[in-house]
Parts: sequence; C-alpha cells; structure tokens
Amino acid sequence: MNPDAFDWNVVIVGFWNRAILTPAGIGRRLFNLEEGTPVLVEVPMDGLAPPRVKNEGLTVTTELGRLVIGADDPQYDVLDRARAIAVTAIESLPETPLTAVGFNVRFRVDEPSDGLLDITSCELDALLSDAAFVIKERSLKRALTWKEGILNLSINQGEKVVIELNFHRQSSKKDELVTWLKYPIADVKETIDKLLEKVMSISSGEIKND
Repeated sequence: MNPDAFDWNVVIVGFWNRAILTPAGIGRRLFNLEEGTPVLVEVPMDGLAPPRVKNEGLTVTTELGRLVIGADDPQYDVLDRARAIAVTAIESLPETPLTAVGFNVRFRVDEPSDGLLDITSCELDALLSDAAFVIKERSLKRALTWKEGILNLSINQGEKVVIELNFHRQSSKKDELVTWLKYPIADVKETIDKLLEKVMSISSGEIKND
C-alpha cells in the first residue's frame, strides 16, 4: 500500500477583488516580484475558469469567493510556503472581508489494505447487503478539534480510497486567520502522521510525493 499525495493547497474564503489580483497584481502583491517581472500564467481554453499564476512551485488562482494557493509538489515545505503566501495576501489586502481559511492535504490509495477498507464499513453495509443493495462507494467523515479550529477528516472508498484532511478555521478576524496559517508545519505533519499511522495503519514512509 503506497499512498499518493496529491492536490495540497491553501484556501482563503472572502470577497477578493479580482481587478486587483490580476496576474501582475498577484506577482507584485503575493510573490513580491518587481513590477514587470514575468510570471507563468495558465489560461483555460474555454475562457470560463480564472487564470492560474505560477511561480517557484506555487499556483495562485483567484476564484469567485476564494483565493487558492496550490502546492505544485505535495510536500510539507511547499505547503508551508503556500501558507506564507496566504498570510501575505491577507496582510497586503487588509480591506478584504474574510470568513474562513483552510489548508488541505490529500492522499490517494490504489491498493488499500484490508484494515483501511474496514474503516469505512459499518453495520449499515450489512443491512444494505441483506436487502440486496450493491454498495458502489463508501464514505466516512469526522470533524475533529484541532487548536482553535476543526480538522475535517474524510475517507472515500470507490475504485480507490481517497483520504482528505482539511484544517479549517472559521473567523472574520484577520489576526485569527493569520495565526491559523502560522502554526508550525511540524505540528501539522505530526497530526497527519498520527492519523495515518494510528488510525489507518499507513506509515509516513510509504507515501509517494511524485
């Protein structure tokens, strides 16, 4: 069982001014690049989705109602840099009304162990099977307390098992959101390792980050 890390990011929920956070604005305000410094901009072919601005392993997207900073390489140090960019966004645009912030870590398991599969099963499965229903997918969700916020744990079993961990802080106070983003990444990793190893019997040494 070798879980694949994928799609790690930071999300700030708020009323972001997309007229300010243009690709050039993102380069100057978030990446602290000198004006005129080129950045890589990915524009969707359909023209409907917002452009993605990439710099030094991070991808920033200003979506409707949220700012997303993605870690191109799902590693803890890259996620930490994404959190730092999120702090910069909050502090450089203090007039932006905000409601929440979160950072997300995800793993995909192609060949889960029996122990991991057992986590998502419960008495309901037996009752459904007795009633001749075929279960196509299973999911398990738990909201755990973590610091002053919530750690949302989701395990979805379909053709593969997808594990999602969302570190969520609901607040309109910028200092509280910044504090959430500044908790040591070592604390985040320690919490995730504990969940993987103690609950799901997955060693952190098994994780693939490529």
